[in-house]
Amino acid sequence: MNIAITGGSGRLGRHVVHALAAHRPRVLDLAPPADPSAEFHPTDLRDLGALTAALQGIEVVVHLGGIDRSVATDDAATMQVNALGTWNLFEASRLAGVRRVVHCSSSSVTGIDQSNPTMPPGYLPLDEAHECRPTDTYGLSKLCGERIAEAYARRGLEVVVLRPCFVAFPELVDFMAGRTGPAGRAEPMPYLRAYVGPEDCAQAFAAATALSDYTGYETFFLAADDAFAEQPTVARLEALYGARIPVREPALYADAPQASPVSNARARLRLGWRPTTRWSGGSLFTTPAA
Repeated sequence: MNIAITGGSGRLGRHVVHALAAHRPRVLDLAPPADPSAEFHPTDLRDLGALTAALQGIEVVVHLGGIDRSVATDDAATMQVNALGTWNLFEASRLAGVRRVVHCSSSSVTGIDQSNPTMPPGYLPLDEAHECRPTDTYGLSKLCGERIAEAYARRGLEVVVLRPCFVAFPELVDFMAGRTGPAGRAEPMPYLRAYVGPEDCAQAFAAATALSDYTGYETFFLAADDAFAEQPTVARLEALYGARIPVREPALYADAPQASPVSNARARLRLGWRPTTRWSGGSLFTTPAA
């Protein structure tokens, strides 16, 4: 396939470029990618004309470009890049004749985080049907992106939306364990403690580009099987919120008390995706896909 990746020079983008290396993806970003073999088109998401030109001849776009929560300190810039930039990307894709866009959203669209400390999950584990109620700018910008993506699906584009949970890059392990994290990081500790390994995340994006039985606009959470916490998931979240939380899969948390509060069942079923990263004793481990 002829594939383009926006944000391909970023932390997650590098892993996605590697996962799609066989397609020699075209990288659209402000800076060149780490992989010198990738075709690089310097492109700003805020420039519709440049995006349209860069997508000529492209069949599938993986849209990772945007401002991440960890650096989302300027609300106006976050909204402009993540929302307007996403509209530009989808409009450019339509104009250029792109067939499919795999859009990177975020679990932040749920609004279940420190911005809503009195709003517990409606049920556990969260799935793609759970209500989205963000109030902070980052979560709102990602939800705007999903609504834009859905609108373009109605216009004929094939659209697959992936919602990664906290991406556990190696440099963030200390932060995840409650120790000192990287300097300059703006994101507070996630309430849910749901996460996904970067290589696993990249494999999901690769699977979404190759999904052969596309049936219409679809959304998938990407989460490891466990949470990065030592306490049992249900008890921890009920204590955090001071409220009982309905549990739809009691056997899940009975068998694995630290199981993720976010379900990956749909990604497993439709994408054939299997997370390989687990958390134990304040560290990440990789196991063979099951």
